[in-house]
Amino acid sequence: MYAPDALFPVYESSEWWGDTWEALSYGRTIDWSRSFFEQFNELANTVPHFALMNTQSTESDYSNMTLSSNNCYLVFGAVENEDCAYGHIVWNSTDTIDCLYAFKCESCYECTDCLSSNRLLYSRECESCAESLGLFDCRSCTNCIGCVGLIGKSYHIFNQPVSREEYQAFLLEHPITNLETIPFILEQREALRRSLPQRAFFGSHNSDVSGNHIYYSKNILDSFDIKGGQDSRYCYTAKRAVESYDCSFSPEIEECYQALTCTGSKIIGGHICFDCHDIYYSDHCYGSSNLFGCFGLRQKSYCIFNTQYTKEEYEVLLPKLTEHMKAFGEWGEFFPSRFSPFAYNEAITHEYMPLEKETALAQGFRWRDDIPATRGQGTIVHEALPKNPTDYTEALTKEILTCTKCEKNYRLISYEINFYKRLGLPLPEHCFNCRHERRMHSRNPRQLWDATCASCNKEIQTSYPPEKQAEYRLYCEMCYQQEVV
Repeated sequence: MYAPDALFPVYESSEWWGDTWEALSYGRTIDWSRSFFEQFNELANTVPHFALMNTQSTESDYSNMTLSSNNCYLVFGAVENEDCAYGHIVWNSTDTIDCLYAFKCESCYECTDCLSSNRLLYSRECESCAESLGLFDCRSCTNCIGCVGLIGKSYHIFNQPVSREEYQAFLLEHPITNLETIPFILEQREALRRSLPQRAFFGSHNSDVSGNHIYYSKNILDSFDIKGGQDSRYCYTAKRAVESYDCSFSPEIEECYQALTCTGSKIIGGHICFDCHDIYYSDHCYGSSNLFGCFGLRQKSYCIFNTQYTKEEYEVLLPKLTEHMKAFGEWGEFFPSRFSPFAYNEAITHEYMPLEKETALAQGFRWRDDIPATRGQGTIVHEALPKNPTDYTEALTKEILTCTKCEKNYRLISYEINFYKRLGLPLPEHCFNCRHERRMHSRNPRQLWDATCASCNKEIQTSYPPEKQAEYRLYCEMCYQQEVV
């Protein structure tokens, strides 16, 4: 994940996890005359980093930020998955391709913000749906096409009930391998959205929450993409967040603050700290406790700047370090962005809060113009690819395709060819990055705006920006439930 000009050594993942090096050998003493962040940055730039973060994962060499996953390819932010490809924040899922924020899904394709679904295609904001395509905000539906806001329905097309024979006739008339079929279904679905009440907030099984995409939670405020949490605020992308504040991309955390990509409890200012507790401002640490300013430690306790102390020594130094950071205005802040090894357009933040190059530079971020890409090596044009899924063969893995949008080259892997063939899907005409970008743009921003319920005129908050509020009739949750159910 790091550019060749990284300031620190980068190890292949198995080498990083091996026993040929010891992170404690990079230890240093505390310099009370200098700021903590400066000293920590110097330490971080000497300790080896792993090339990719594949924790407890197998056969996932081309994925990053994976945890307990198997056979995942170009999935970023994968937690407890198997046989998945081309996705971002795909958790507890199997046999799923081209999905964004999929949770407990199986055999799904081109789905965004979907949960507990099976063989669901080209859908958004759905829960517990199966054998359907082109759905939006549906619950417990099967054999439905292009529907919006349905609950517990079967054999519906554009919200109208049809017989099984009519349903099958529609699919024969509009085969999904035809490049015109999916745009047609999604256009009809979008027209339905504009004609029907729309919920201002996406989530279910909650009590006293605010934000968006929150499920099975209680007292979660100003948070987004939470799948189970309690008594937390300003949390983003968590499977379980309890009594935590300002935490992101962390599957299971409790009593954490300013934590990014962590699991454990009582972590303050941590990054990539897994199965840890009582950790302060540390990075790349595993199975450890009572660390302050450490990098790359495994199964260690009572260390500061990668130096081992006794329990008694550590407990004396801990409050002194806290006061030291307060004196420099550092305590309670996350690691400064100026120390990030990534330029703004390399980091995931650019996908959630995109900035133009000039704006990013003006705000003090770095920008990289030489991000790797391959062009001009295509061996086949998209029009020459087989259109009938029964004609897909392993020979396609030898071809180099060209994205019809950005003109970058990409390839197909054996698993996805078999997936497309099994589900009767067309071969993708865009590269993974363009497909991912389109899905990201389909989501509402991680921001809340004031709005008015179109039914009861109650003041509400929503993730729909003002220009989108004019397109849809947004209802508060109570009015929406009364109208739809």
